[in-house]
Amino acid sequence: MISAIGVAGGLIAWQWQRHAPVTLAVGVDLPLMPGVAMDPTDRHSADLYVEAHPQSRMRLVNHFNGAEPATAPSSITALKQKGVRFFLTTQASSHAVPSLGQFATGDALAINVSATSNALSGRNDFFLRVVPDLVQEQKAIARALQRFPGRRVLVLHDTGNRAYTEPALKHFREELARLGSWQVQARPLLVSTFDPRRDRSLMEGEFDALFILAGSFQPTIGIVSQLFHVLHPQAPILLTPWARSTAVTQNSGPAAAYTWVVSPYPARSQDPRVDDYFRRFEERFGYTPYAMGIGTHQALELLDRALASGAQSPAQVKRFLLGQPQHATSFGPIGFDATGDVQARFHVFPANADRAP
Repeated sequence: MISAIGVAGGLIAWQWQRHAPVTLAVGVDLPLMPGVAMDPTDRHSADLYVEAHPQSRMRLVNHFNGAEPATAPSSITALKQKGVRFFLTTQASSHAVPSLGQFATGDALAINVSATSNALSGRNDFFLRVVPDLVQEQKAIARALQRFPGRRVLVLHDTGNRAYTEPALKHFREELARLGSWQVQARPLLVSTFDPRRDRSLMEGEFDALFILAGSFQPTIGIVSQLFHVLHPQAPILLTPWARSTAVTQNSGPAAAYTWVVSPYPARSQDPRVDDYFRRFEERFGYTPYAMGIGTHQALELLDRALASGAQSPAQVKRFLLGQPQHATSFGPIGFDATGDVQARFHVFPANADRAP
């Protein structure tokens, strides 16, 4: 026979557990090269969300992403040893792929906002993404190129994140071949060490467009754009979603007027929800965030809703998130497939479209 005291005690314990704080590790990217400033957009986006939702159970700690991919798994292990079971990861593909084992067994769950490698796709694990994989992304960029006249496109693919750029280049080529209108000339470039004098020859030749296959919001991408624009003044320049930032646009100089971004998120000039987020962020922190912060905000909404539903463990949170066809977020719906991947509509707009009005 179960006593009333025992039932009451169990109920109190369950209620406390249901409302107890939950530690969430939020990715913070350390500088990838000497002399590059760290952009804390994702941590600040998380701070902004928690400040606006004081009832949230989430308590934030930093998960620092070092420059070397080999250190990525151990950085997660260190936090798991401290009891952290939920991660909002900003790892690029180069770091996320070697970290997959950390989210294989259900002792921790990650929602990633930036890794698009198809090596992460279709896996029944505890690594979820709110961004589409590079197969979808590269098809969208290839289709975006079709709106411009010309036949010869130069692709400068960054050798600093091969887990992303090598398969991305393959799928970009395949989609352009299917569409049958552009010829690809691909040349490798380590963007982080770009030297205009040394690398100028990479851009010389007859080209009608440039696609910079690089990410990590490296400001140097803007310098690459600017040199290409000097050599090819009328040619359009296409950027990945992972070069959509104020720093890149500012470093592009006059090339910005010829630069186009392909992104799963609309520009602030196109969507009042994005503009409102950018405005609130700018008022709170004094700078314009890069667009990845939108995905960070969405991931926080999803995790917060799962925890509010009573989910306690990584398995329960995963069941909640994958168990519904769609989840509403501040920037539109997100629907996970059976393995935690998403589909998205891509937007194409001028690089200057994110500037503050």
